[in-house]
Amino acid sequence: MNASRWAVTTALCASLGFAGTANAADDGWYIVGFGGEASAQNINQGELDQNVIDVFGSAGLSIVDAASNLDDSDTAFGLAGGYQVNKNFAAELAYVDLGDISYSATGTVTDGFNTFDAGLGIDQSTRGPVFSVLGIVPIGERFTVFGRLGLALMSVDADATVLLDGEAVTDSVSTDRSNLMYGIGGEFSFNERFGVRLGWDRYANVGSDDQAGEVDIDMISVGLRYNFD
Repeated sequence: MNASRWAVTTALCASLGFAGTANAADDGWYIVGFGGEASAQNINQGELDQNVIDVFGSAGLSIVDAASNLDDSDTAFGLAGGYQVNKNFAAELAYVDLGDISYSATGTVTDGFNTFDAGLGIDQSTRGPVFSVLGIVPIGERFTVFGRLGLALMSVDADATVLLDGEAVTDSVSTDRSNLMYGIGGEFSFNERFGVRLGWDRYANVGSDDQAGEVDIDMISVGLRYNFD
């Protein structure tokens, strides 16, 4: 191989090697938009059914027949801004909407003399800011895995409607409280600017006994990351 061919070959190899390197930024600001599904993990439909019996029982009414439905999952999404301190550590501030948990029951009740159509519905929504820190482990040039630990300041709004013989009574309760959250995930960098993220996060003890009770909410999401200069 003559000198000119050797130089061309060396330049081509170097050029290919440079094109194949797409390390995620070791430090700097970034944003992540993400979305997926949130689901309540420890909500008990049987306990909610018993609550319905207790509600009507407190008014001197007995359940004749009833059917109920629980929808414990919904679309969830969020937007996060973060700063990566180095290749092993980052901090993020996000706003997350975990969607709604819905429960409904319909049937007939009796006061011992007459029967009435009756129903009860509860809709509980959860959203709020989240601060978390990430421990990051790079795997090769493009892929990283991470663990997350943080604090979520969740606002939980619950609307309850009771129907009896065509008449409806509605009540609303709102609660703001802090909740522990944690999660794991992985990220693949397309280049120095863009990456895609897959994550699982758990928000612990969301809600209160004044609403539908405390539940753990899990979120599985896919996100797109953009790194600033």
